Amino acid sequence: MDPKESKARFRLLLQLPDEQLPLDVLCLLICQLAGDDIVVEDEQRRIDEISRVIPPSFEGVVSFLFTGPGGIRGNTENYYDVNNSLLSRVRDRGIGIPITMSVIAMECARRIDVPMVGIGLPGHFIVRSGADSDLFADPFHAGALLDRNGVLALFRRLAGPGAAWHDSYLHPVSARDIVFRVLNNIKLASGRTFAGRAMLPWVLELLSWFPQGEPFDPRTAAALMSPYN
Repeated sequence: MDPKESKARFRLLLQLPDEQLPLDVLCLLICQLAGDDIVVEDEQRRIDEISRVIPPSFEGVVSFLFTGPGGIRGNTENYYDVNNSLLSRVRDRGIGIPITMSVIAMECARRIDVPMVGIGLPGHFIVRSGADSDLFADPFHAGALLDRNGVLALFRRLAGPGAAWHDSYLHPVSARDIVFRVLNNIKLASGRTFAGRAMLPWVLELLSWFPQGEPFDPRTAAALMSPYN
């Protein structure tokens, strides 16, 4: 796959309004740029096939995807592995991190008309029912169902008992912000290894196309690839 074509398609899609952004396509284009030899439409069809056998409810989606021996599980052994941020690899390997697991749940739910939105807690990502504002699920922890108090307890456990809570943490996250967060995770993960640094130039370039992204400097990106910069 020509990375220039993947970049061009990605940038063109970013021009769409937030409500029209195809979350699955953008995440799969990121996988292409990371080196996956995939066809976006083929990967979409695989998600279609999974979705056809999922019980059409919020609880049904998270239970089907994240419980049992065949469920996608959170990668607690190697959380910062860049593979955890690449949607196609998460589906193939059956392990991931909260945001990519949530994206799979949201995309499956969308295909079977189950309302589901992403919730970006500080340092964690969960999903919420689009029909019940007090029904949440934590894909990373086996799809555990939570109410608002349960989410608050989860936040306290992860952030510490003294961390300040803001109700804005429960606001749904747009597809644009989800993709930005996925890219930022790849930036952080790829910078941890010498081999991973090869991803930094295109990741930084894509991040610069978002309103909250920093301007892209190819020379700075190239310097980041060196272990002695």
